[in-house]
Amino acid sequence: MQKELELYEMLYLVDPSFTESELDSKTSFYRDFLISRGSQVMVQNRGKRSLSYKIRGCETANYIQMIYVGNQKLRENLNTTISRDSSVLRHLTTKIPKLPEVL
Repeated sequence: MQKELELYEMLYLVDPSFTESELDSKTSFYRDFLISRGSQVMVQNRGKRSLSYKIRGCETANYIQMIYVGNQKLRENLNTTISRDSSVLRHLTTKIPKLPEVL
């Protein structure tokens, strides 16, 4: 029995030296990765921001937010793929909890 689909949010930090076109290419790659596996995705570029501490020598990073629908297997596949990407400084995935139903 397959578990029902859940809503996930991923925030990932991309190397600040990327040009706008390279950043668009990177976000398109992960959006297409999810869509090709049957997910619905919303991607938002949150811009370049300062980091609280240096990560791999970088003091700033491009923040990208993705909200997508999937199951645990899709989440694990995406996390594996993104963790192998050297241009992604950090990533964090959280499950968005369901809102309680109103009577």
